[in-house]
Amino acid sequence: MLSSIVMALVVGCLILLLVGLGLWALHQYRRSRRAEATGGRSLVVACEEQQVSVVLPAQEGALVSLEKAQPLPGFVLPPSWYRRWRMLVSLGLLLMLGLALASQGGIVRDTFRSLTATFSFFSASSTMDLQTAPHPLPDTASARIVRVDSASRSQYYTDYQWQVWSYSSCSGIALEEVMNAYGRHLIAADVLQVELQLGVWDVQLGLLREEGIAMTANYFNFNASLSHTRTLQDIISIANSGTPVIVSIRDSYYFPGGHIFVVRGGDSQYVYTVDSSPANFTRMTYNMFAAMWRANNDFSAVVTPR
Repeated sequence: MLSSIVMALVVGCLILLLVGLGLWALHQYRRSRRAEATGGRSLVVACEEQQVSVVLPAQEGALVSLEKAQPLPGFVLPPSWYRRWRMLVSLGLLLMLGLALASQGGIVRDTFRSLTATFSFFSASSTMDLQTAPHPLPDTASARIVRVDSASRSQYYTDYQWQVWSYSSCSGIALEEVMNAYGRHLIAADVLQVELQLGVWDVQLGLLREEGIAMTANYFNFNASLSHTRTLQDIISIANSGTPVIVSIRDSYYFPGGHIFVVRGGDSQYVYTVDSSPANFTRMTYNMFAAMWRANNDFSAVVTPR
């Protein structure tokens, strides 16, 4: 239905451009014809007067020179006309391109959203670096946590795991990052293999239920406190005190199937994150993070060693 409407709008814009072009050309043509007619009448009068002045004094044997009349200029449009229509045609083409993109599943909306988020990120980066204190506290798990790239071959036992598991590995990697921050030396396959054995993770679907975080942490002798009631400020406070927090998020553009990553701290403007996905978010504004987090029911998990 949307594509049909967009196509109708595109065709309508094209017709309007062609009709407008034709009307403008017709108007210019009529003006040129009127100017031509006026010039022709003036020329006839001048020629008649010239004929009288030549015939009256004519004498026998006198030579009379006649100048050949110059042809009238044809139909020529002024340069300003071309400039105006070049501009109008360009604007019309841009409009049709925009309408065509709008029919492709909301590309314009998502692109605008992406550009807006990127602009917000860079516009505040310089002031943030100068105005914020270090977060989280030094020499804590939140300070020691290191990002793991889900696409790294070294994180998997086999090429098959690397090529297949990496697309749904966020839950295992989030646990790996947190447990390694407390001194363990795990890779993604270590944790994902346990999740698979416990039946809480699927190669295609990822984490099947939230309790899988606690069950897997328990296997590695870690405690996990799961919650849907913590506030954003609670999470930032916990992370800033030195304990990283695992959260589940969802976003129609970046993570339409859902995603799990780690919050390592925050300040008055940003939430600082450890993200294993190709997007690799290192920080988000409060509004951006809150929207993604609430879309996945405000889930959080605090994982600590026994």
